[in-house]
Amino acid sequence: MLRMNIPVIGILALLAAAHASAGITVTINTDAAKADLIALKNPLLTHDEALKIAQIPGNQGIIRKQNEFNIPVTTEIFANALVAAAQGRQVTDPSEVTLYFDRVKPKVEQLLALTREIDGDPQAFQRPIEKRIALFTPPGSDIHLEGYIVAGGDGGGYAFGGTDFYLNLLFNDDFVAARIVTTHELYHAVQGAFRSETGRVVEVPAQPPNNSQQACIDIANLFKDLYDEGSAMVVEDSSALAQSQSESAARQLADINDGMAHLHDSATLLELSVIGLNASNSVPSDDVYAVGFHGHGVLYDIGYGMARAITASDGPQGLAVFLKQAPYKFVLHYTELPTYGLDKDHPRLGPNTLSALKRVADGCK
Repeated sequence: MLRMNIPVIGILALLAAAHASAGITVTINTDAAKADLIALKNPLLTHDEALKIAQIPGNQGIIRKQNEFNIPVTTEIFANALVAAAQGRQVTDPSEVTLYFDRVKPKVEQLLALTREIDGDPQAFQRPIEKRIALFTPPGSDIHLEGYIVAGGDGGGYAFGGTDFYLNLLFNDDFVAARIVTTHELYHAVQGAFRSETGRVVEVPAQPPNNSQQACIDIANLFKDLYDEGSAMVVEDSSALAQSQSESAARQLADINDGMAHLHDSATLLELSVIGLNASNSVPSDDVYAVGFHGHGVLYDIGYGMARAITASDGPQGLAVFLKQAPYKFVLHYTELPTYGLDKDHPRLGPNTLSALKRVADGCK
């Protein structure tokens, strides 16, 4: 009997292990950042060595992000900039300048220590990220997320719609801040995973749209951005920034607190953005995004205010349901909350925003 029970126990153990491994899992890859940082310490770095470093997946992410900013960085340009910085030469090519290796170089030892800390303490870095994201994903979700740690280029953290993410230590040079930004961006990866899984897109009419329908599509995408960024801000739990001693973390926290203190201004910008997109000579959607989500990101604030209000009312799973729904429903639900419009923390949306919301809900007809 005992010999017969052994394989049964083994099977049960395997099943238990498989169950334990399901859910949200996170791995962190620091190869790109470490390679860049070590290279910057080497004044004898060759161009061939730099080319190999530029081809590391994390560094290819930097190049892709610069291209999104309409900066024509290539693998060759990346290598040229890295060699110049390592040799102490000032670069003049605008594309090379935007890789910011001259800013990274003085921080080499600090950032190498940070990569060692991230690699050496997954219980303090990856595990809290997994737990926080799991709170805001539907039960039974099984998603593996991979973060690439980089050191250069613009953007503090970014994703490309897949289940990977890039954290730039140049702008997140503190363990706590790095973990919070990673949580934020990996939730974007979760959003991307659910969109890929469900095929959910903005609910719009068949192409080609007329001008009025195109404006509605652009506004629907703006609502998507509000949902994406606002919900990721809730998931990141920025209150933990108070534990950090870094200047960048203090600046991030100050920006968030200031945004929440002036939430009505963000709602006003949303109203003006909708008016601009709907105008006969419409404002390009890229320009609206640049004003609202780059830099201080004023439209982040109203998205965060909506997500925070929904979470306070319905709990983390109440926010998680929008992973599987069209994003405009996130904005719509905010207007249905009992707290909507009651105080400065729950500002009413403008009449043009509400009209556009109804039209998106009707399929942009």
